[in-house]
Amino acid sequence: MTTAAIAGLIAASILGIIAIILTVVLWVRVRRLRGAQTVLLPDGSTGNLVDLHATLRRDVLAVDQAIRQLTTQVDDLAESSEREIGKCLRVNGVVRYDAYGDMGGQQSWSIALLDASGTGSVMTCLHARDHARMYVKEVTNGVSEQRLSPEELTAIAMATGNVQDQAV
Repeated sequence: MTTAAIAGLIAASILGIIAIILTVVLWVRVRRLRGAQTVLLPDGSTGNLVDLHATLRRDVLAVDQAIRQLTTQVDDLAESSEREIGKCLRVNGVVRYDAYGDMGGQQSWSIALLDASGTGSVMTCLHARDHARMYVKEVTNGVSEQRLSPEELTAIAMATGNVQDQAV
């Protein structure tokens, strides 16, 4: 063996030893880094920060998806409820008055039972000393095919929100 070959072998050995030492140093640093990433959890167990972060990220995404689904369901229910509430009859227009001059106390009345579109009925009860009469008239979109009294018109206007200082 020549001196050049021996020198090359020594140089390669030195480089190999340096590589081994560097590997050991890096391995120790990685172990310390992983040890620093281990955290004590509230339940007393320990876990790796990277794994914990991945788990939390999955959980947050699942919660976010569940919130989106619930929001969609709530919006659908609100829309359906709004449609159904629009169909409900409401008592928003009640007018009391004296239909006949012989009786006081405003015993006669007209009441409008309408839904959100102004469709329903207007009921009128006329009281006198010796009799009472009741009338029911259909209303569609705030209008009736039958002739309405001023009191019935006022009750419909009150129920549909179109009342303008009407005196009966």
